[in-house]
Amino acid sequence: MIRPTRLQVGLWLRMAVAVLLVGSAQFAVLALEFVVGGFVALFVLVALEDFFALLFVCSLVLAVAFVCWLVLATVIRRCYPERTLSDRLAHDGVADAVESVGETLLSAVAIANWPKILALFVGVALGTFVGFAFTEAVAWRSIVDPLSAAAAVGVLVVIAHVVWIAYSERVRDTAPLRDVEDAARVLERPDGDLEERRAAVRRRVERLARQADLPAPTVRLGVSPTPTAATVGYRPESSTIVVSEGLLEAVDDRELDAVLAHELAHVKNRDAAVLTALSVPAASAAALIERYNGNPYIALPCGLVIVIVRWSVAVVTRYREYVADRSAVAITGDLAALAGALETLDAELERRPSNDLREHRSTAAFSIVPPPWEEHRFFDRTRRFVSRTLFGTHPSTEKRIERLRARA
Repeated sequence: MIRPTRLQVGLWLRMAVAVLLVGSAQFAVLALEFVVGGFVALFVLVALEDFFALLFVCSLVLAVAFVCWLVLATVIRRCYPERTLSDRLAHDGVADAVESVGETLLSAVAIANWPKILALFVGVALGTFVGFAFTEAVAWRSIVDPLSAAAAVGVLVVIAHVVWIAYSERVRDTAPLRDVEDAARVLERPDGDLEERRAAVRRRVERLARQADLPAPTVRLGVSPTPTAATVGYRPESSTIVVSEGLLEAVDDRELDAVLAHELAHVKNRDAAVLTALSVPAASAAALIERYNGNPYIALPCGLVIVIVRWSVAVVTRYREYVADRSAVAITGDLAALAGALETLDAELERRPSNDLREHRSTAAFSIVPPPWEEHRFFDRTRRFVSRTLFGTHPSTEKRIERLRARA
């Protein structure tokens, strides 16, 4: 019987804790969604007749106001063609501001689409009138209990929220790839020399992938002078490894193989999929905050969920970097090459201009080493502890190198 290694046990324990916390956080988000959706539905159902009446009056008022605005805006547009109004009112830099306000108040798009807009107001008015008449004529509360109906609406809201999460994550599958490609400055139409260098990297990846018993990922090569190596993709067969010319210039052949093997290890371990799955509750909580315009009763519990999830993700991803390092050594059999590559890349990034790294800091979770720390005038140690120790996605490069060399 094969006994698990300390590294495997450590990873399993961290995954168990993270899954427990993230699962609890997701349950809390869905429960909050249920309560809010059910409460809103109950509020509407209790005063359904009043709600229909208010909506009917508002739609009539808006329809009349729109017709009056349409007549006035059409007359002004005919009397004063584009820019003539601002020319009459101002003859200096104020003209542009006047024209901008005029374009907003006398929207040509609204004038052109007046039948659709007016039909919308009239449709809402007719619909609410019919709804009001129906609720007045039928004793619906003797048939439908508002509390039970509100609970059913809450369940439907939760189901819709889960479907939306699944759909949005599927749609956003390509978003991280675009971000990483932007960071590496991948060109849409590379020249012959760049394509030749990409093909050479591709051959290396294919050879290493065969050794790791993996389908070879797609390889993209960017022209950024900043050393970049990152892997994106939920499934091995659809993953992409993005490297930059800066990486090819910073490391030798052995170190390049070690870096590519590290990225292949992420592919084999499905680390991108794990990171995305663990991050779902935080994305759900952020969506709730945005949906309810930062309401403090929503923002406070959702903010707590985001903090818990970010910490859970950091705990797992930091340890998975150690696992990827060990897997890379298993693929190449060259421990010293990976240690040397990490040391080289860390030193190279320290020399890069801070603006160059700050622009694409959001892609740090997908990179082999994190960007260097930017010192702050105030509370630098506290900020560094929070950013790198509590919520950092990578362990320090020094610790990774120490672990590698301790195995030698």
